[in-house]
Amino acid sequence: MSKIAPKNIKVGLLLSADAEYGRGVLRGVADFAEDHPHCLFRVVEPDRTGIATLAKWKPDGIVVMLNQKKLLPRVLAIARPAVYVCKPVGVNNPACVQSDDVAVGRLGAEHLMERGAASYGFVGLAEGDYVQVRAEAFRKTIVEAGRSCTVFQPLGKIAGTRERTALAEWLKKCPKPLAVMTCNDSCGRLVLETIRQTGLRSPEDVAVLGVDNEDPLSRLVWPGLSSVSLNTDEIGYKAAAMLYRTLAGAAVARNLVFIAPLGVVARGSTRQLALEDPILSKVISAINESITQPLAVDDLAKLVEISRASLERRFRRFLDRTPLQEIRRVRIARARQLLKATDLPLKAIAAQCGYPAASRLIEAFQAETGVTPNTFRADALRRRHSSDAAKP
Repeated sequence: MSKIAPKNIKVGLLLSADAEYGRGVLRGVADFAEDHPHCLFRVVEPDRTGIATLAKWKPDGIVVMLNQKKLLPRVLAIARPAVYVCKPVGVNNPACVQSDDVAVGRLGAEHLMERGAASYGFVGLAEGDYVQVRAEAFRKTIVEAGRSCTVFQPLGKIAGTRERTALAEWLKKCPKPLAVMTCNDSCGRLVLETIRQTGLRSPEDVAVLGVDNEDPLSRLVWPGLSSVSLNTDEIGYKAAAMLYRTLAGAAVARNLVFIAPLGVVARGSTRQLALEDPILSKVISAINESITQPLAVDDLAKLVEISRASLERRFRRFLDRTPLQEIRRVRIARARQLLKATDLPLKAIAAQCGYPAASRLIEAFQAETGVTPNTFRADALRRRHSSDAAKP
């Protein structure tokens, strides 16, 4: 029997919608709410005022997104079942659904290594333990591939004048071309702004990759910030479902659930080719940003208002390949990254690479690389384990 009658369930959402992570979690909770009309939801900001408001409302349970450790005691004082969407520090065995930050770091490394660089780095000017997890996964993946990598210090700091000055000096002294992953898009935009201020160019001198895919903010900063897209909708839905099961008295299989990232949305900051043709540049951007959707060459021609034949000629002139070959190249590149960085099943990877079924992905992947996706993943995993075993 349920502990709470269905019509009486009150769910507090201690979430910030100021950033894409929080907005995505809210979208996922909203999807859950559509099938559970007996649940009442109240959203408040994760600050002192919001926590106090939620405590007065007396929810049956709460979904929590909180980066400020000093506010955690106030959340715990509400004394209600809670599911976190960012793992809290200081809570023993918390119920948590969050992004797989190890996979995020690996995916970022795989994307940047596909581009190629003389050196690699990670910048983490932000608060939260997720920064260190992503940084270490990124560094480890780069080093395992036999390449050099540095993590910009200090981590976990607000980007004040001192940090910005240190960042500029670090960017200038690193061997070029340099490829940088940042802990989130806010930090990525800061790096791109600093690159311009120091007279460097992106992506020619420094390629930059963020995390969160905050659109349109990622497109407002020149030349457009590439970013790891997180599956925050899934995080929100599963967090709400976990809390609901807990309130209903059901056993929860796992207290800590990791959700793999969706992939990289490539924009100008990590583009391998500096294209002089603005029409072709726009088409390449569309291919990278629409990778999960069905995309035909005719659609691309309509986007830039030229004939298909003219578009074909431009591709052959500048890239020595056809538009269709470019679509396939981009999709297989993402599949390679996801196979290396995540444990996602082939069906999920196929969907994130624009293929309607796993069988279509297998066919295209084998035609492009000469091996099946499973063989490619097994070889990558074997190399990773061999690298770990070789360490003292």
